[in-house]
Order: sequence, then structure tokens, then C-alpha cells
Amino acid sequence: MAGAAALVIAGVFALKLLRAPAYPEGAARISEISTDRAMYTPGQTVTLNVTLSNGGAQALSGLTLCAQATHLGTDAGEAQEVRIAALPVGESSYALSWMPPEADFQGYLLDVTLRDGRGGTLDHATSAVDVSSSWLKFPRYGYVCDFSADADAAAKIEAMNAWHINAIEYYDWQYRHHQPLAPGSTRENPGTWQDWAGRRISGQTVQSSLAAAKERGMVSMAYNMIYAATDSFFRENPQAEAWKLHFAPGSSRGSGEFKFNMGASPSGDGTLYFINPLNVLWQEHIFAEENKIFTVFDFDGWHADTVGDWGDMVTADGEPLGQDSRGEAVTSVLDTYTPFLNAAKAALGGKYLTFNPVGAQGIENANKSNVDALYAEFWPWDSDRNGRSYDTYAALAAEVEQSRLDSLETSADGKGKSLTVKAYINYDLKNGKMNDPAVLLCEAAVFAAGGARLEIGNGDHMLHTEYYPDDGVLMSDALKARTRAMYDFMVAYENLLRDGQSTVTRQVEIKGVQTSVKGASDAVWTYNRADENYEILHLINLVGTDSRWRDEDGKKAAPEPQSELRVRCQIQGEAQAVTLASPDEGGRSTQLAFANGRDGGQAYVEFTVPSLEYWDMIYIKIK
Repeated sequence: MAGAAALVIAGVFALKLLRAPAYPEGAARISEISTDRAMYTPGQTVTLNVTLSNGGAQALSGLTLCAQATHLGTDAGEAQEVRIAALPVGESSYALSWMPPEADFQGYLLDVTLRDGRGGTLDHATSAVDVSSSWLKFPRYGYVCDFSADADAAAKIEAMNAWHINAIEYYDWQYRHHQPLAPGSTRENPGTWQDWAGRRISGQTVQSSLAAAKERGMVSMAYNMIYAATDSFFRENPQAEAWKLHFAPGSSRGSGEFKFNMGASPSGDGTLYFINPLNVLWQEHIFAEENKIFTVFDFDGWHADTVGDWGDMVTADGEPLGQDSRGEAVTSVLDTYTPFLNAAKAALGGKYLTFNPVGAQGIENANKSNVDALYAEFWPWDSDRNGRSYDTYAALAAEVEQSRLDSLETSADGKGKSLTVKAYINYDLKNGKMNDPAVLLCEAAVFAAGGARLEIGNGDHMLHTEYYPDDGVLMSDALKARTRAMYDFMVAYENLLRDGQSTVTRQVEIKGVQTSVKGASDAVWTYNRADENYEILHLINLVGTDSRWRDEDGKKAAPEPQSELRVRCQIQGEAQAVTLASPDEGGRSTQLAFANGRDGGQAYVEFTVPSLEYWDMIYIKIK
């Protein structure tokens, strides 16, 4: 027996030697992974481009590059391999192809490993793939705002593709709010024009961006407000003076015409006037103008905008804005959203319509309309329909949850629509870099709730103010890598994050750690969701930091890392498997040892989470 044991030990030792890397650590590594598209339709081949870096003094021989796709921790098809006879010094790119399963609306993790000739691992990294026939189920919004003649449109789109952005808002591309298509612009000669601020817009750059986006599987949405016109519109259409919105008598928000002075304009169009959205003549005008866009530019739809709630309004002659479906007078612009959006959607034919109820004021009216996807800009001083301020991570998550419920009847699959959250995190920064903890915690909260963020755009920039061209506060290289990991995770696990899951109440205990079901400061936020197959526990780390998403000056502290978390979680049923996945750890699924139990008739499961930095997701398969 002793001899046999010695033979076994020697065999294991020999196997370890065979699998040990043949080259020094760091000699070869994976420096970049990208897919050729942001989204794939079923039956479409995925091309994975991998850049390898050889930091040594000579070529490395006998390497193998392997990519394995998984869906919720289970292999999806066979691994794809490329054998590399000699990896030269410096960087080299290699392509692998993978045909996903035929199932629609599925997310996959791509695990890429670089091995030496002995089978030892030199490096590994991950990416993700979304196989969906429509962007509407899992929208991932980005933006473009640079349309100058020398802008490299294709490079900007390529950079955004790294975050799997599948819908782009083209911000302030238009000529005027009341006339988005510039005079004389044609498909053959789109021309150039100045926007209201005097920025020179190249129609060719817009066209190039649209073409590059289409090649990447992204849809392109033409930004414009639903009810705005500048000075020249009223000079040319004096009858439209009667269409303007006016503050209601006694309003605390203002008096007279509802308008914004936007600043100096070389065209004299520096004032933005707001028009009654229920005015039929205005609707006819703006719908026709929006449809003219599509004769010149290959936009896929209209991204409609507002300026939020400014109190009760009346028409120019002091009358209500219109009547609702019950015949009652409408005095709030928020109550015009549903009928206006439904009319706009009908007028656009087959084009998409999205809409921004600024401050999430009137969001319920947008959510129940016929818009194709949900979107809202949040400010911390605004409140939800129940009077809860939108100033915390939990408040954002709650609105994502509620918006899904609002939209159940108008969603294609009956599961509700996923809300895109726009929230300006480091608002007061004028220079320097975005603050990593503030960005990552907001992503974690919104993604865990089943939503998405509008933040990445104009290449690899990050939005931090409401005027998109002011996006010069950049991400560090480290934050770019972390946010890409977050977006990879959102795509890979979209079927657990935003595929009809509901928030549930479960008791969760973590031995020796302060927890909170409401996302309180200085605690681990235990956030439970569930669907028909899984109980899902999100652990979002707020230990050592606060619960507010707004971080004006970029000073939010990073959460204190946690380790060896001994968790007891109530569940409905009996656990069949407990799996951990985290964007902090490359997104791979890891099986955890667990024990089922019961306490007073209530089922629970116990397990240990090895580490928690920002966000861990534990998905529990129920028998």
C-alpha cells in the first residue's frame, strides 16, 4: 500500500510538472479581446479577435489559444482553438470563430485561455456575446456627440463595441430642434451645418457613423426634443406663437412663456421655446420633420427628450393643454407624454421610439406608452411617484424594478422592459479622472436590478454632465477595464439579470458582517431576486462607503473588501446547486459547496463566499 501511494504521489507530481508553464510568468499574455459585433442574430457566426503580447526577447513556440463559451456556467458548444507555431515579440492578433446555439435572446461568457506546449496556463481572460434578434430586450445604450469633419467615426464605433453597446443616441447632431434636417441636405450630399451653438456638423461624418454602427449590429437613434423650437421657427411661422406653453397663473416656477435661454448663438437661435405637446398642428409639424431625417440618414429611430417637470402649464390663451381619456383637463406636461408618444410611434411607422422623462418625472406615463425601450435621466433631488428621493443606489434599483412592472403589457415577451438609467455621477469634476468606486457601484446597483446605464460613448469616453460634448473627464485605463468587465458580466448573465426576474423578500445573514436589505451605507446590501428556476442573491459591498450614487467631486471611498463570507439565505424550495459569479473576478461561474436546512418550516441554504469587492451574484438552482 505504501508503495502504491508513493506511485500515485509521483504520478500527480509528474502531471503537475507537465502542466506547469514552460515560459516565465508574464512572458506571454492576453492584452485584448474583442468581438466583431455588439450583438448577433441566431445563426450568425461570432468572430473573436484576441491580441497577444510577447514581452520577451524572442519568439515563443508551441502555444495554443483556446476559447470556451458558457451559458450560466454550462459549456455551450465545443472549445475553439488556434495553434500558434511561433508568437513573435510584441503584439500579434488572432481570430477564432464560434457558432452559438440557435436559441434567441441568450447571453454567453467567452473564456479565453493561452496555453504553452505542456498545457500550462500562461494567461486567461473573458468577454461576452449577446445572441438576440432584437436590441429591445437587452438594450445597452451609448452616445455619440462629435460630428466634426475630422472625427474618426469608425474608430469611435469600434471603441464602443468593446462595451457591447447596441443602441446609440446621436446627441445634438441636428440642425435645429424644430427642423432637425438641415436645409438642402440630401442622401448624396448631406452637406455641413452649424447647430444652435455654432458647432460645425458634418453630414458625411454622421453618415459614416451610421454605417459603422450598422456593421457592428448597433441601432442608431436621432436625438431631438418632443416640444422645442428656437427663435427662427417663430419668425418664419408667426402663427406658432399660439402653440407655446405658458406657466399657469400663480405658478411658483415662473410666469409668461416657458423658455430657456441656452446662451449665445451665432445664428440667433439661442432661445429654446416649449410648445404644447398636445397641439395637433405641432404634432403634424414635428412628426413630418422627424420623418424627413430618414430620407437622408439611415437612423433607426427617434430618441425623444424633454426638460422635466416645471409645474402646471396653460396654452397661450390661458386654456388647459387638452383633455385626458376621461375628459378631464390636462395642465401638467407630464400627462401629455402617453398620448404624444403613442401618436409619435404611429407616425414613425417602422422606426423605433425611445423617450427621456427628465428627472424620471412622469416616467410611469412613458413606461405605459408604446415606446420601444425605456430610458430616464435621474437627478438626486427628484422623487419617485411615492415621494422617495432618487438619491441612493436602492432608489435607482427600485425604479428599474417598477418600470419593468409598468411596461409588462406593452413588452414583446410580457416580461416588461429594461430601463436605461442616465445619472451624472462625478458632475462637478472639471479635470482629472472619473472616480472608480462611484462608477462601479452605480453600475452594480442598476445592473443587478435588471437595468442598463447610459454612460459610455464618443469612443471610450464617459458621460458626466448633461451637455454631452463636455465629456473630457476621462476614465483611467484601470476603470476602462473594470467597466468593460461589468458590461461583459451584464451580457453574459443577461438571462439572470434582466429576463423577467422579480425582486423578492428573503432573510439573509452573513456571520460577523453588517447587512442591509435597503442598500444602507457601511453594510453589505443583500438584494434578492428570483425567477421560475433560480433564487438570485446579489451582494453589493457598501462597507466603508455610502449609499448615494451622486459623487460630485469624485471623492467617494472604495468599499472595504470582504472575505470568507458565511451566508445563510432563505429560499423557496430546496437548493440543487449554488453558483457564484462576479464581474470583479472575470465573470466565471464557480460552484460553491452548500448545505440545505430548515428553521421553523422555512427553507434556507448555507454557503461561503470567498471574497467580495464590489458585486457578487449567487444564483441558486431550485429543485
